[in-house]
This record gives sequence, structure tokens and C-alpha cells, in this order.
Amino acid sequence: MTAGQAPTVWRRAAIYGSLWAASEIVVGSFLHNLRIPFAGSLLAAFGVLVMTAGHRSCPERGLIWRSAVVCALMKSISPSAVILGPMVGIAMEGMLLEACVRLLGGHAAGYLVGGALAVSWSMVQRLLSALIAFGPDVVRLYIEAYGFASRVLGVSRFGPFDLIATLIIAEWMIGLTAAALGLRIARQAARVPSAAHATIGVPGVAAAAPIVAEGSWSLARFGLVSAGLFAGMAGLSFVPLWLGVLYVAAFAAIVLRVYPRASARIRRPVLWLELAAVMLLAGLLLGGVRHGAAGVAEGLYAGSAMVLRAVLVLFGFTAVSVELRNPLILSYVERRRLRGLSDALGVAFGTLPAFTASLSQPGRAWRHPGRQVAELVRLANELVVARGDGGRPIRTVIVTGATGSGKTTIVQAAVECLRARGLSVGGILAPGLLDDGRRSGFDLVDLGTGQTAPLAREDAGPGLAHPQWSRFAFSPDGLALGERALGPGAFGADVIVVDEVGPFELAGGGWASALDRIAREYTGALLLVVRASILDAVRRRWGSADTVVWDASATTADSIVESITQSGGRG
Repeated sequence: MTAGQAPTVWRRAAIYGSLWAASEIVVGSFLHNLRIPFAGSLLAAFGVLVMTAGHRSCPERGLIWRSAVVCALMKSISPSAVILGPMVGIAMEGMLLEACVRLLGGHAAGYLVGGALAVSWSMVQRLLSALIAFGPDVVRLYIEAYGFASRVLGVSRFGPFDLIATLIIAEWMIGLTAAALGLRIARQAARVPSAAHATIGVPGVAAAAPIVAEGSWSLARFGLVSAGLFAGMAGLSFVPLWLGVLYVAAFAAIVLRVYPRASARIRRPVLWLELAAVMLLAGLLLGGVRHGAAGVAEGLYAGSAMVLRAVLVLFGFTAVSVELRNPLILSYVERRRLRGLSDALGVAFGTLPAFTASLSQPGRAWRHPGRQVAELVRLANELVVARGDGGRPIRTVIVTGATGSGKTTIVQAAVECLRARGLSVGGILAPGLLDDGRRSGFDLVDLGTGQTAPLAREDAGPGLAHPQWSRFAFSPDGLALGERALGPGAFGADVIVVDEVGPFELAGGGWASALDRIAREYTGALLLVVRASILDAVRRRWGSADTVVWDASATTADSIVESITQSGGRG
């Protein structure tokens, strides 16, 4: 891939990575709250399903692993104290799926084999995590515990590693099934109605929330903590237990002081129950059952060493996870290997709320799970086309304020300034009508043609079946004029104005479908008029990564025009 192509595939990966992250948030919370076993494997399967469907629809080299990197980095804003494990897991799942799809030439077999390996990585990572946390003795403890349980249950003909192999095979089957469903959903997504008519809305791209540190990040501290962690892991087995206790206690005290978030982990009763169970099992099984008191002492000593190492790893990984949020690390990686990643994260975080909201709609996932996923994939595909084809994102400017604050007046002045600069302007203005100081209605002006029509009145007249919203009745002629003014014919303009976007649109009426279409297809500048009370909702749905917001009572038409034209015109 050339240097010029890299940012384009990153923008596409941002959309699919955001959808993957939304599934991690919504589906993950559901699985963990219900304490469903093997939640990690099921989450991996959902990721395989989404990425198989997405990549099948947009089969671009490098898209899967980049989407995995985007999703993994989005985990960095998780309030969880430890993010390293989930980030590594997601990244590896994407790498394995990508590798198999490439090796097998993009055929269905590549997705199936890749899905099996990606989901089974969940089990492999759990085994590696246990080995890292507790050391080599955890293997001996597992073998002894399995042998004891198999003798009690009368299934001794099955060896300890037969169980692990069985679980991995089960995860292979889950991965195969997820990939097969992804291939099927890719076909369904091609038949799902356009997002303009689907039951989920097209998400806008809002500005990404910055990553917030507990204090200040420090690369030097990151290096010292990492060195302390690895030195402890390497040296604990060579020093007396009491010296190891002193080292781990000092390390933990430093981490707790510098990274207060670590205290949340040690307050979990489940953690200490797990560690106590490991120590007890070690005392009984690593010598105690067959060698009496001396064996119990030897087993407890081995168990204590394992628990000590686990505590060191817990605090060390907590500190490392916090430091990995350092933007300098991301910037360094991007400069060296991953050009375009920062922009991709901005787009990904912007689309995340809409994907999350769609997945969270009560009841829909249970009634039509396949169709909902197909709708989400279709939506992601359309966003990829709209925002991932190498053109710049929509430059969106919002003028806001309270009712009667002069929003339309200042936008009308901005339109004249834009035209004076040689830019073409399309869209609509809706100047208000006053009757004894009271807003009695609105007219509509097509900025492309100059045509006008009544839009809304408090009193529509007797016997007229006009659409009603709040205290206003809307004229079918005015709505039809507005639809034409915001239709595909307006996409040739440098700037499209929509005055105004209100609760009617957020509820799906008015100009909602036209705005959805603009968000997918238009590449010029978009100027929206929005009342202050619904600003956040409109910005989330129809905004962009670089949305600029102006208060009508505290700005000028020239300032608005500058914010529109500084992007350099149409992308």
C-alpha cells in the first residue's frame, strides 16, 4: 500500500473499528452483568461476525487489522484500571483474521479459519495470562487439581490437557459459526434498505472526547514501572519469600500512591478469594494430600510465591495500562508505523455514540438480531463510502441560540457574505413571522432558486389536514419545497444551509431524511441552525469531527463565514 492510500484505509477502519468497539461496550456489559461464562470468547465471536461482514462488503487489504487496532485503542478510555489484556486480545483477533483471509485469497475459507483462530485466541490468552501472573508452578497446580478432580469424578481416562483441547475446539466451532454468520449478514446487508429508510439513524461524527489522565503522564515513569515489573517477575523465584514480600509491598505502595485507580482492583473481594483459593489448593495439592504436614507447608510456600507474583503483575499491569494512555506514545507509533491513526480515532469516537445507541435499543436485538446486525453493517458500509473514499469529512458549522436570538438573521447575513466571496449556497432559510410580538409561523426560502412558500402557521385554517408539530401546522407545499431544496440537486453547491434543525427532525420528521442523505453523500460545507436546548443531540447525529459551534448572540456573520471557508473549500 502506498503512503497516499494509508489514510484512506484508516478512515474506513475507523468506522468498522467503532462498530466493533460499540459491540464490546454494549454486548460486553450485558454478558458480564449476567455473569455468563466465557464472555470473552462470545465477545471475540461478535467481533469476528462484524469484521467478516464488514470486510466482505469492503474487501480492502489491511482493513481488518487496522479496525482491530482502532477498537483496541478505543478501549484505552475505558474506566477499567487494566486495559492491556483487552487491547492485546482485540488486536490479536484482528491480526489472526486478517492473516487467514490474506493467506487463503479472500475466499470464504479464509474467514472461517480466521474466525476459528481469532475466537480460540481468547482461551490461549487466558492460559498465557495465568502463566504470566502465577509463574510455571500454575501448570503443576492445574495438573494436580485436574488429577484430583478426575479421580473423584471417575473420569481419569481423560488427561488434563484433553480438557483444554476440548475447550479450544469448542471455541473453534464458535469462531467458525460467527464467521459463517458474518458471511451471511454481508449478503443480507446488501439487501437491507438504505439507512435513510432503516429504523436506525445515520450517525454524525462528533468531536472525539479527549483521553483524560488521573494526573500527568510520564514516559520516564512508564519506563521505571516497566523495569520494576519485569525485574520482579524475573527475580522473585531467586530470592527468599520474605524479601519478595518486601519488594512487592514497596512496589504496590508506589503504584497506589502514583496511580490511585489501582485501589479499585484490590478492593474487589473476588480477587482475594481467587488468590486465597490458589494458595489453599497449592497447599493441599502440591504435596499436602500425599505428604502430610511437611507437604502442606511446602505447598503453601509455593502457593504464597504464586500469589506474590500475581499481586506484582496486577499492580504492574495497572500502572502500565494507565501510562499506555499517554498521547505521546500514540503519536510516536503513528509517526513510525501507523500514519493516519489519529484522524481515524477522531472519526471512530464520533460514530461510537450512534452505534452504541443502535445496539442498545430495547427489545430489537432479541426480536430481529440478524436484521439489526445487517442494518448496522449496511450503515457502516454507507459511512465508509461517504467518509472513507479519500475526501475530507463534512465541514459542519452550527449557529445556535435561544428562540428569538437572531439565528436566522445572522445566517442570512452569512449567506450574503459567502456569495460575495464567490461561493454557491443551497439549502433553506425559514424566516419567522411575528404577530403582536408572538411567533405565529415561518416561511421557507429555497436558497438555490429563491423560491418561497409558507412553511408553518399556528392556524392552518379549517378543514386542512396539515402535519402538526407542537403548536404549528406545516404546509405540504412548504415541506415539498424544502425537500427539493435539500435534495441531490443541492449537492453541487459549496455550502448547504438548513434553517432550522429542531425536535421535529430529531423525531424523524421535517428535514431528517434529507439530513441523513447529506451526511452520507455531501462533500461540501454544512451550515445548521439549531436551538440551544437540542444542540448536543443534533451535533451527535449530524455533526462532524471538526464541527464548529457559534452562539448567534455573541458572533458575527464574518466569523461564521471564516469558519466555513478555512477548510479550503470543497474536498
